[in-house]
Amino acid sequence: MNIEGVLSKTDLFDLVQKAGGEIGNDGRCACPLHGGKNANAFHIYIDAGKQKWKCFSGDCGSGDALDFVQKWRGWDLKQAYEFLGGEQQYDQQEMKRLADERHARAQIELEDKLRRMEAARKELQVAEKHLFYHNNMGVWARDMWVERGLDEGLQSFFALGACDDFLVGDYHTPTLTIPIFSEESILLNIKHRLVSPKNPKDKYRPETYGLGAFLPLLAIPPMGYDGELIVVVEGEIKAMVTWAHLPAFDFQVIGVAGRNSFKPLSEKLFGKKVVVIPDPGAEKEATEFARSVQGMVFFPPDKIDDYLISTNVTSDKFYKALRQARKA
Repeated sequence: MNIEGVLSKTDLFDLVQKAGGEIGNDGRCACPLHGGKNANAFHIYIDAGKQKWKCFSGDCGSGDALDFVQKWRGWDLKQAYEFLGGEQQYDQQEMKRLADERHARAQIELEDKLRRMEAARKELQVAEKHLFYHNNMGVWARDMWVERGLDEGLQSFFALGACDDFLVGDYHTPTLTIPIFSEESILLNIKHRLVSPKNPKDKYRPETYGLGAFLPLLAIPPMGYDGELIVVVEGEIKAMVTWAHLPAFDFQVIGVAGRNSFKPLSEKLFGKKVVVIPDPGAEKEATEFARSVQGMVFFPPDKIDDYLISTNVTSDKFYKALRQARKA
């Protein structure tokens, strides 16, 4: 069977569901490729009579069933073709032509994406929307930040803010806002923590889509990925609360979007003094990541911010506990 025949007999809806996507009637779901939670971020649609897909919130791209299998399984074109039922004896010239065509398309899409990202990021930086959210934050939001373990001094330090009316699809909700900065302290995006999410597991939205799905929060941006001690936790708010409970300013805390976001940090943190603190249930992923960077793991009895706030542990005692973290 040739490539067009393989694509015509493949049901992309079925393929996406096998990868973990729960597709709605409109062909949308959370992206199964990067483990997203936005139920509208991944879309299956028809283009020129063919099924196509596109991820709007991550860096997964778009394409047909072959592209999806390559991204999903981490395979090359030949492996994806055989997985979808293609014959092992295939036309090598046709396969090469298709591979070259897809490579050229991917390059064009990447260049276009980088141009759009740069333009969107510049617009975000010029607008300084994070300062607008911070300076116009209501009492309700300040109180909510305090309840989360971040007093008004820390709210100013991290430029935290709030939005009274944020549109998510077809509904409105207030949000707490968290700016994400680069090592050069350049604004990369703003993350909105939905106060009234429709789905309790779907709590976050970016200010601007297409600027990267796995941007980590650096508690001290100029320190980058260095420090006397580097603590990696799940979640931006947890990272800020964790940093606030450490006794020294030369400690870095990095907050990642979730357990699937540990791995991209491996190269940056390899061989450094790293302690990984996962949420309950993510111990396996945290241990694998800590092992990849030759680091340590610390498993609190609860989510780290809840643990620190509820126990009111002192900075010195918390640091002592981290020093006793076990080798991965």
